[in-house]
Amino acid sequence: MHAQDQGAAGGPPVPDDGFIADHDAASGADDDDDDDNAGGKPTTDKKAGRRKIKIEFIQDKSRRHITFSKRKAGIMKKAYELSTLTGTQVLLLVVSETGLVYTFTTAKLQPLVTQPEGKNLIQACLNAP
Repeated sequence: MHAQDQGAAGGPPVPDDGFIADHDAASGADDDDDDDNAGGKPTTDKKAGRRKIKIEFIQDKSRRHITFSKRKAGIMKKAYELSTLTGTQVLLLVVSETGLVYTFTTAKLQPLVTQPEGKNLIQACLNAP
């Protein structure tokens, strides 16, 4: 994993093992598109709200990173909500294109991402062909 890559992006400090726990998923942004009205001026479109986007690979690296960050926050929030509403145990791993592993876990599954055995298993799966 490339733990040093995250620091340059201005993100949270990354532990040496490259695992980042997103405990603040409940307060994350739910907006998953990056077509925000940057000018702050009202639009004349009758279509208010979100726009439908094509689900295809985003070529522009900057837009891809923004979309990754927003959607990661959204899926972390959904994992938190699922566990809270249904009382289920949830383990979510999101691996960035730089190899950083972001995690959300409920209490019972926390050892899978904090203990060396669990980290080694996850790393072995990620390194498999």
